[in-house]
Amino acid sequence: MKTPYALGGLLMVFSTSCAPILQLNVKPAQATDQWAEGREQAVGAADSVETRLSFVCYEPGRLVFEAEYRNLSRRAVVVTPEAINCTPSRENKPPVLNGTRVVKPTAGQQLSATQAAAVWPVAQAVASLPAAPLPAFDPEPEIRQLTENAEALARRAARIDWLGVALSLTSVVADVASIGRRETVGQVQSRAALSDIALAYNVSSAANKMQQAITADVLQARAANLQEYALRKVTLAPGQQVRGYVYLPRFDTADGLLLRLPVRDGMGVDLGFEQTRQR
Repeated sequence: MKTPYALGGLLMVFSTSCAPILQLNVKPAQATDQWAEGREQAVGAADSVETRLSFVCYEPGRLVFEAEYRNLSRRAVVVTPEAINCTPSRENKPPVLNGTRVVKPTAGQQLSATQAAAVWPVAQAVASLPAAPLPAFDPEPEIRQLTENAEALARRAARIDWLGVALSLTSVVADVASIGRRETVGQVQSRAALSDIALAYNVSSAANKMQQAITADVLQARAANLQEYALRKVTLAPGQQVRGYVYLPRFDTADGLLLRLPVRDGMGVDLGFEQTRQR
């Protein structure tokens, strides 16, 4: 069972008079009536390789799609996720006007990026479209980095804090040495201060180690999630298929997303999606 994601996403758009919320979503540009786990799929084929693509969710800074490759040819096909790319586009829909005044949308009304910018020009700035297609993220470096960071934090969490040991031992030795001795008020206060320092340091050290261990577990879980669900480079023999998540950069002010899924020998499948926003 896949890790649950919140479908769709929320783009916060503020103005001086109110703070509306525009809800973003991505769907195939053309209805296909092909579905997988409640998500409509865009479908295409090239050189006897069938591809299917569906939108999964928004992440901070990324769009998540699920891609499927089915090799119906008689030759092997190499699937490389980072070769997948996305070209954002924008519709030049004019805003709705009442004379010279821009009419604000009603709840549930869908807007293009330029229409949203006309209503909330300060908050919804329309960035320039990228000059080149946006490539998908290669999951392998991220998996390696997450794993290395998790292992480093786990080692730090398991390491003995010798300074804490030394402080505790010093405090105990001072307490033992004071038995049977008449001490001045200053000596008693010094031993108490040493004990407090040792206790405070060890409590802080234990808390840091616990936080490091928790963070290590979180990073390791992220790495495991990518290893299990991300689309990774693979060779498909004839008749084989693969599916997995593809991560692309977010471009919230795009209206259209043209995704290209390479197949082989320069051939590929172009699948179009539209990014909608509504109040």
